[in-house]
Amino acid sequence: MLAVLVGSLGVSGALYLLLRLFWPGWYLDWIYRRNSLRLGAVLMGYLEQEKYLIDIFEEQVKRGPKKALIIFQDRKYSYEYFDQKSSQAGRAGIEIGLKPGSTVAIMIYNEPEFVWTYLGFMKVGYQTACINYNLRSKSLAHSINASGANVLILGQGPELHQAIQEILPDISGVTVYIQGPLSEPKPVTFLSFDLVMNNLSDAPIDRSIRKHITPFSTNVLIYTSGTTGLPKPAIRDHQSCVKSALSGRQRCQMVAGDVLYEVLPLYHSSALIVGFGTVLSSGATMVLRDKFSAKHFWEDCRKYDVTVIQYIGEVCRYLVAQPKNKLDGQHKVRVAVGNGLRQDIWTEFQSRFNIPRIIEFYGATENPSGFVNLTNKEGACGRASPYLRQFSPVAFVKWDIEAQAPFRNRQGFCVPVGPDAVGLLIVPISEERFSFQGYRGPKEDTEKKILRDVFEKGDQYFNSGDLMRIDKEYYLYFNDRVGDTFRWKGENVSTTEVSNILTSLDFIHDANVYGVAIPGTDGRAGMVSFHMTDEGATSLSPTMLTQISRHVNKMLPGYARPRFLRVQPQLQLTSTFKQLKAILVREGFDPIQVRDPLYFLDPATQAYRPLDNTAYTQIMAGNVPL
Repeated sequence: MLAVLVGSLGVSGALYLLLRLFWPGWYLDWIYRRNSLRLGAVLMGYLEQEKYLIDIFEEQVKRGPKKALIIFQDRKYSYEYFDQKSSQAGRAGIEIGLKPGSTVAIMIYNEPEFVWTYLGFMKVGYQTACINYNLRSKSLAHSINASGANVLILGQGPELHQAIQEILPDISGVTVYIQGPLSEPKPVTFLSFDLVMNNLSDAPIDRSIRKHITPFSTNVLIYTSGTTGLPKPAIRDHQSCVKSALSGRQRCQMVAGDVLYEVLPLYHSSALIVGFGTVLSSGATMVLRDKFSAKHFWEDCRKYDVTVIQYIGEVCRYLVAQPKNKLDGQHKVRVAVGNGLRQDIWTEFQSRFNIPRIIEFYGATENPSGFVNLTNKEGACGRASPYLRQFSPVAFVKWDIEAQAPFRNRQGFCVPVGPDAVGLLIVPISEERFSFQGYRGPKEDTEKKILRDVFEKGDQYFNSGDLMRIDKEYYLYFNDRVGDTFRWKGENVSTTEVSNILTSLDFIHDANVYGVAIPGTDGRAGMVSFHMTDEGATSLSPTMLTQISRHVNKMLPGYARPRFLRVQPQLQLTSTFKQLKAILVREGFDPIQVRDPLYFLDPATQAYRPLDNTAYTQIMAGNVPL
């Protein structure tokens, strides 16, 4: 018996040494593979029973009707309350004539009304288009029209009402319903959604009314700027929403007693599908804020016994920038989950605020694949070893910075990059494993995100538009956006959209928009190189600067407004007449390197003024809050 035991130990030891020698990351790979298998099994169980997010919600209502689902502005709203309000909202949709499968656009601030409206429309099988409440003018009208909705539910707030009033001629086929009291004077076409809701039953709605729903039916439209101009409605089906919710529950080990703190906008996937979906799937509670406040963040966490916080990198940077407080590490938070946390902030954020575990993930609304950091590896957003890629065959290919396209070899195929290199993330498209549902609207919008003949004739891959770095241990790190989009303040900024808005000014002939790096900030700040209509103009006059300031403040959300302006006698173009950005990005806004006139958006006045060496030094030192 002893000989058998010794022999077994010897075999085990030899196997361990062989694994260490030929497969050094085997244990890490197994952690990730085991997580994937468990998630797949749970997901299949739900889908086989035809259970989607709304079914999960209704089950949680039965388990704990009086339990708080949402805490908002010190008021607790129970699961039962949301069940009743969402039933009224769903019936209101039927009352106003919406048919099964209809798309309804909603433009609502972070507040309980957003949640029960979304739940209510799921109850009756509608598709919800989540409109970004920061949008204005052309972008706003385009987003509503692109959804295909003929009804818009507008949340409370005079700013929202005013924004819609300004574009009414451009959305003439859309009926507008307002939540809360009607403003005076109101447009004749504005109707009260509350008046319809409040006269209807709040009893549960039988699930047979949504029997037309399948795993591949559209649940929600989430807008992404992508790389092709105006916002595009990306399709999220019921299956992917359930998967995201279950994945969030599993990675955070969420249980009913957890409290998640949500400061991100609900019109994005991160807050709505990952954050709220995770809360639903675990029967937990969500503390919802109307908007992020660095000053009150940890106060709220202590006040509400928060155990899980959701972040984007910009949130963490603002928190670290706050004056140190002896209470910084005193809270019940055990997990921080999110994306975009920079490696240089990670350590300070985790140690100063005493956060046991950070779960950084990577994903995009329309991306058929994603990654997650399960092992607290500092700065990483996931792992993609050769073993793991057998089950999730993503690829990373060389990016041509000058051409702003994947590099192709002599045979016309893309070139993979190895460890310790930066490459463009692409995902194979197949019905069996990764389906790319694309965008609602023109087919060409979807086609622009597909790469063909990548490694062999006939194959096709989803182009993420993201550059990723892979280290020698096969951990992944987000590097940057490519093409016509850059990320700033946690949002994707479309250079095409910004350029089109700027060139509508009659004294601007052309505008080359790009992102520039600033020390101590996440993403890239917007910068524009102008070519003036007047060929003899070499600078911007005070009147022009005022016009530009007013124009961008009116037409663009805050995160998309260019922070820097540059005037060039002639824009630099490639041989195929595409705007050349690489050199401009490298030169940035340094007055010593750039001889052209430079201007910056003064945060104190929200107006542009000349950028000199003194202002440049202050910006680089982090003394100007861009």
